[in-house]
Amino acid sequence: MKPILFFVTACLITFTSCEESPQPVEQPEQVVEALPKPSGSFIPTPQEWLDSLAGIVTQIDYVFFNLPISMAMTDQPAIQSAFAQMDTREPVPLSWDCPSIARIFYVAQGETVGISELYFSEGCTYLRFYEDNTMTTAVRLNQMGVKFLLNLGVPLPKMQASSSGNAPQGSH
Repeated sequence: MKPILFFVTACLITFTSCEESPQPVEQPEQVVEALPKPSGSFIPTPQEWLDSLAGIVTQIDYVFFNLPISMAMTDQPAIQSAFAQMDTREPVPLSWDCPSIARIFYVAQGETVGISELYFSEGCTYLRFYEDNTMTTAVRLNQMGVKFLLNLGVPLPKMQASSSGNAPQGSH
């Protein structure tokens, strides 16, 4: 009888200790769930961040994917004008899903210090900035930026509705 009682007691202790081990796994999940959900827009780009980037850039290279042009800006007035074409006042909606037409490299003294993708469709004109292949922020192009690209001969196609049916509202 004592061996059976010992066996049952050992099983209960083992079973009880197995049930307690998942608790540490559950606690991190609760912390993750407590984090705020995306609000529908990217984190607004601070103007100070954009100004600090503009202050060190000595060259901007535009590489268009499907156009027979590319462009490099090396004079400071042109570089400052390129940054003046960005509007940080309103965040870019997450639902915007138009095609990227170019990659832009921001260079300071021969070293790439920033990379962005240019999105340019009717009602969907913005830049997404990347760091280590991860998008960090996005800014809209203002009217000056749209006119600049149109003057270069960059077409402004009508945006196709995304597969989710979320077309952007308004244009900038």
